[in-house]
Amino acid sequence: MQMPTITIPKKLISSGDLVVVDKKSLEQVFKENKELRLALKAIVDGERALRDGRTRGFKEFLSSKFPRYAKD
Repeated sequence: MQMPTITIPKKLISSGDLVVVDKKSLEQVFKENKELRLALKAIVDGERALRDGRTRGFKEFLSSKFPRYAKD
């Protein structure tokens, strides 16, 4: 089976490098980026809640739930 020829206009590639990536790999990168953005948002929200006093620190949590592991 012969692959089709694709012509890319110079106007599209004149502003930078052209990269060709298979769709499956690109979708995986997008999925990982979405997961990373959600994780970072959760971290920022948690830090904000801790700073505002709406939650407790890890040391306090450990002391209350797992006192044998908490070290003063």
